[in-house]
Amino acid sequence: MNRSEYDQFKRTLGDFADGVETDKRPAYTMGSADVLANFKRVGDAAGIPASKVALVYFLKHVDSITAYVKNREAISQSEPMMGRFADARNYLTLMAACLAEERDAEFLTIGE
Repeated sequence: MNRSEYDQFKRTLGDFADGVETDKRPAYTMGSADVLANFKRVGDAAGIPASKVALVYFLKHVDSITAYVKNREAISQSEPMMGRFADARNYLTLMAACLAEERDAEFLTIGE
């Protein structure tokens, strides 16, 4: 895959991931203006920070992607793999937002 093809693939995945996030947001926020509401509700129920909830959700997709890459033929997918990649990308962003909101000092200084 050359650079141009990669750049187009990256844009396509990004657009798809943005659409997935937009489509799923109402169910996760349950009417809240806070896009992190789901992570906070689950975190409160489990006694853990929202960022750790986001990590668990992210790892669910990593686990599925790992199984698929290791043995594509033996893995039955409940959703298309591109959906898993899109969700994983979105969960990374949501996890970073949770950390930023939790004011993780080390996280907030990265790149400064």
